[in-house]
Amino acid sequence: MADSSAFPLQTLLIQLAPVPVVVAFLIGLTRFRRLPPALRYLVGLIGFALVIEVISRLLRMQHRSNLFLMPLDAAGEFWLLVLVYRRALQSASFAKAAPWLIASFTAYVLLDSLLFPEMARFKPSVQIIKHLLVLTLAGLYFRKLLHELRVVQLTREPMFWVSTGLFVYSVGYMQIALFSNYLLRYSKQLNMTIWAINAVLYMMLYCIYSFALWMHPRK
Repeated sequence: MADSSAFPLQTLLIQLAPVPVVVAFLIGLTRFRRLPPALRYLVGLIGFALVIEVISRLLRMQHRSNLFLMPLDAAGEFWLLVLVYRRALQSASFAKAAPWLIASFTAYVLLDSLLFPEMARFKPSVQIIKHLLVLTLAGLYFRKLLHELRVVQLTREPMFWVSTGLFVYSVGYMQIALFSNYLLRYSKQLNMTIWAINAVLYMMLYCIYSFALWMHPRK
């Protein structure tokens, strides 16, 4: 990894990335009993992300690789997002498909880890597939909104914000994941800048989570 002292702004953004996660989790805990089921699962997802962040930071402080956490993070986050959208979509067909989606992606992550166990290198394939699936989940929610036309004010619909945030972050992250290993060889400064942009997108996503958890949804 590049010397962080050579890239102070990029390093600062990356170091600040967990702050919105903590804020979102605290808001979620405060409002947990008043949240609909889908957002309660979202609080669980945020808590999971926070645990992964803490473990990752501790490993980095010990100068140990934290890349082995990425498959676990991908499988766990996707599992919890499927639970979020199972509640939000309220679709019998999706509810039946949800266990198969979770099992299939988890099996793929496990197989990828067993067949290609290079823990010291960032592997984008799992991340790209996960975010493609996340885009599909968000797309299903937008499709539900268009078909039902029950929401008068989208800005008062928490899951609209959650889905929009996930859509924007997933599109941005996939671009980074596709070219990250190449950029690391080409230019350390450019690589750090790209990951700083990812940190900004990540913070934006969790700020949106905080907003969605804080607002009072439509009746």
